[in-house]
Formats: sequence, C-alpha cells, structure tokens
Amino acid sequence: MVTKIVLPAAGLGSRLLPITKEIPKEMLPIFLKTPTNSLTIKPLIQILFEQFYNHEFREFCFVVGKQKRTIEDHFTYDSTFLTNSSLDDDVRNDLKIFYEMLSKSKIFWVNQQEPKGFGDAVLYTEPFVGKDDFIVCAGDTLLPKEGNLIQKLNEKKLVGEFDACLVLQNVPNPKRFGIAVVDQTSDDVIVTNVEEKPEKPKTNLSIVAIYHFRPSIFSAIRKIKENKNEIQLTDAIQKLIEWGGKVSAIILDEQIEVIDIGTVESYLKFLKVYDL
Repeated sequence: MVTKIVLPAAGLGSRLLPITKEIPKEMLPIFLKTPTNSLTIKPLIQILFEQFYNHEFREFCFVVGKQKRTIEDHFTYDSTFLTNSSLDDDVRNDLKIFYEMLSKSKIFWVNQQEPKGFGDAVLYTEPFVGKDDFIVCAGDTLLPKEGNLIQKLNEKKLVGEFDACLVLQNVPNPKRFGIAVVDQTSDDVIVTNVEEKPEKPKTNLSIVAIYHFRPSIFSAIRKIKENKNEIQLTDAIQKLIEWGGKVSAIILDEQIEVIDIGTVESYLKFLKVYDL
C-alpha cells in the first residue's frame, strides 16, 4: 500500500484571474452541508486533503510557490478559532476534526522556486518520496466519491522499475489535456503513448491529474526538455514508456465525473455539481 501523497499547489491560476491574484486557486471556496444540513464553506485543498486522509494517507507533501503562504497558514493549528464564542457548533466540531487530522499527519512543505510546470513541481518532492512508491494529485482537482478511485489507485501493484499507473477519462475536447493511447485487454489497460495538449489528438482519453508512480519518474523528469518554458509530467511519463516501462491505466466510467477548477467555466460547474 502507498502511504505518501504529493499535492502540487504552486500554479499561478492565471485562467482564474483576477481572483487568483490574491487567493490561490486551491483555496477557492466550496459550499458544503454540515451533518445538521446547514451550510459551511471549505477551501478546495482542505477537502482534497480530507479525502486522502480518509483513505489512510498520513504523509503529505504540498508543493507551493509564490503567494501560496495562505495554504501553509490554513494547515497550521490555531486555537483562536476554536475559542470563538460566535462560532456555529457544527463548524467548530468540523474544525476540531480537521485539526485532529493535521495532528495525526506528517505534513511537508516544498517551495517551487519558479512556475516551471507540473513535472518540475513533482521533481521538487524527491527528498520526501525517497525510495517509496507515491501518489501525485493536483491541488486543484477533486475526485468523485463513486468508483473507489483512490483505493483502486493505491492498491495498484507496480512491479517494474519504470512502472506507473494513470487515470484516464473520455472527454469531448481532448486538445486541452494530456492524451493517452492505450492497448486494452481483458486483464489490463496498457498505455502505449502519451502527449501533452496535442493539436491533433490520437484519442479522446484525457489524463486525469492523479497518478501512482515509482521513484523512477524523477529520473525521467530530469531527462526531458522544457516545453514552452515548462517541464511537463506527461513528457516524463512518455520517457518511462520509451525506457520500456509498463504504464498501466484505470479508465473511469463515463458517469463518474472528475472536475478541476482550471477555468472559470469548470469552477462554476464544480460549484453546481459537487456534493460530499
């Protein structure tokens, strides 16, 4: 079983300006219902943290960058709020639970010096990962409750030095995403090629921003060239394939929806459909 989770949250969020000028997109508010059916608000990345915590993850590495101190502050215990007499009881209890989760977790912070892409952000976490398998999940992506996706990805056995496992989903607009070509058998789905935001996509299978990796992904990241001043994780996955690695995949059912908040439209859709 994998125990380490990497949560990159250093992106500039430029497609969500002007709100992301001061608020990291990972801290954008999500409206939720409490156990007594009243409303509360949580930042997106807290919900993501709680999802992984509830699947027994206890070692977290957050990759942050410029203007991301807000995230670090949020994940720091502060008793001031718990003693506030005007706080709703449901909110107080929920905050207590969050702080208890933090106290039982090992949380590491890594600062990405420049916004040089998702692959570069992952490379910064090598000292945290060491020789262990690990899961990477973008800090602006929340996962559906349906389908036990985190559990399936966590239980996926990687046996080769260059192995990895991706999560894929059919999309109508594949040019916006990393795209995978697969060879599907009755026993497994093997990824034969991946490409980042291709002009002429070979398939409609987009790569969802959650991955299960061996530490060999770091060697692959170091071998790839910058693409438009960024180091793309998709290019590193392709390097693993070229090295002879077995990259498998989980293809999500079309009814299961993973929503990122990379654009204003996707954030609005997220607010309308997401339900804990």
